[in-house]
Formats: sequence, structure tokens, C-alpha cells
Amino acid sequence: MTGFHTDTGERLVHVCDEHWIKYIAPASVSLFLFAVSALLFALAGISAHHYMLLSHATFISALLLFLLTFHWLFVVLLSEALDRIIITNKRLLLIQYRLIFHEDILEISFDKMKTVEARKHGFIQNLFHYGTLIFETNKASVRLVPHPNRVARIIQEAMAG
Repeated sequence: MTGFHTDTGERLVHVCDEHWIKYIAPASVSLFLFAVSALLFALAGISAHHYMLLSHATFISALLLFLLTFHWLFVVLLSEALDRIIITNKRLLLIQYRLIFHEDILEISFDKMKTVEARKHGFIQNLFHYGTLIFETNKASVRLVPHPNRVARIIQEAMAG
């Protein structure tokens, strides 16, 4: 993927998202909280005839837990979906948004960096083809890169060219 040219001679080489594995933890937490909410709804229904005050309190707590979990999951998934790894012929940009909370931009200039290393450690990273890019022996690193060997090769070509 090649892109536009600017007046400084910088051109877009590659754009990719972070690996989808980052969605596993929020999805697991939200499934657990949705299950707890469903159990609280069931408890509210079961206790409705015998303990009216307990039933109302359980129903309200289940409803609040469900709504808070739903909104939290929406914010987390939307925030995670906005993250990008942008490679130009002069630098690498890692952009991470967390909606209204913060925005982080990591810029790694190829003028100052000489080497890039791709690491995939463990069974899960090798199975799902994601890893970490390390620049200049731990001076900077980018996690959750899909196909890090391919991206490292693209960066080395951009550094050389």
C-alpha cells in the first residue's frame, strides 16, 4: 500500500491495526459481568413473591450492572478499534485513542533508529501470528503487531530506501 506524497518527501508505506487478540480480555470480562447480571435478574424473578424488597433491590442492581457493563464494553471496543500503526518512508507512528480520556502518539523516526527486531514469544503469539517490534534494543517497542516479521521487513525496506 503506497500513499500520498507530501512536500517533505514523506509517503505512506503501510497502515495496519493492532492485532485482534486485544479484544479477548474486555470480551471475557463483559461476558462474566453479563452472566452475573443474568443471575441477578433470575434471583429477582424467583424472589418476587416471597421477598418483595429483596426482589426490587436485586432487580435494580442487575439492571445497573447490565447497563454499566454494556456501556463500558462499547467505550472499550470503540477506543480499541481506533488504534493504528502507520509506517511512512521516514517514520513509524503508533496512534492510540481512548475516546475522551487520552490520546497517545508514539513516533519513531528512522533517521535515529538503525535496527528493528520482530519478536513472537510463546505458543499463543506464534499460533495467532502477532508479536512485538523492538527498535534499537529496547529503546522503543510496539506491541500487538500482526505479522511482525512482515512489518519489520517493510520497515527495514523503508529505512534503507
